[in-house]
Amino acid sequence: MSDFPAFLRSSSAWTDLEERLKGDMPPSALALCLPVAFHREVLLEVAGFLLCNDGSRCGICPSCLGWKDDSHPDMIMASQEGPPSVDQCREMSTELLLKPVLSAGRLGVVPFADGLNLNAANSLLKITEEPPEGCRLIFLMEEDRLIPTLRSRVLTVVFPEKEVFSSVHIPSGRAEWTDWLGRVASLDREGFVREVQGLVTALTDRGLYSKASGLSQLIFLANQTHLSVSMMGDMVFLIIEEEYPFESVFDRVW
Repeated sequence: MSDFPAFLRSSSAWTDLEERLKGDMPPSALALCLPVAFHREVLLEVAGFLLCNDGSRCGICPSCLGWKDDSHPDMIMASQEGPPSVDQCREMSTELLLKPVLSAGRLGVVPFADGLNLNAANSLLKITEEPPEGCRLIFLMEEDRLIPTLRSRVLTVVFPEKEVFSSVHIPSGRAEWTDWLGRVASLDREGFVREVQGLVTALTDRGLYSKASGLSQLIFLANQTHLSVSMMGDMVFLIIEEEYPFESVFDRVW
């Protein structure tokens, strides 16, 4: 179901959140703030707790066995791509009123919640404040910027980038890049993603936002495809050293 990265699991933000999820009264509404490349992993981990019949991610109850790939009959996504519209938010709220299929309650998920327009955000106020029995809500964000009236109704958990993703040295020159490419080629996918996120942090610190954005898109791609680590390492080189835009690196690699 979920391949939860070890570096997220070891963060203090996750430790505190996991303690709440395992408690007698898990929060009814959560806002999770971290880079979008890791939204899927965190969502599946949290949803595993909230939809489990005994709240432990037991793996054997009817609800835990109801997962198929990344979907569950009681997890309702407000949208599949981009911030949901007001109509999509209302449709999700209506579905959350229905009887759950396998779990004790349904789970609504609002992706890209930091991009909600005012009408869409306002449409979620009532169900966030007064959710149906057993219902839970998760707001996924990259930046902590829900409207105040909605934010006051949720528990916000921010995964600090400085804690989770330490800045790393940016290679410079052919010799350093050759060493870097050789080193990352031996990493597993999780180690590679962590290395590249460290580069994103370093580029952001230097104000190189375009290159940082390109690497962030590459991280998202790494979590969605089966590209080899060595091929993605070549893409990192093209984005940083050769200054290729993200949209052009595929033509260069292939």
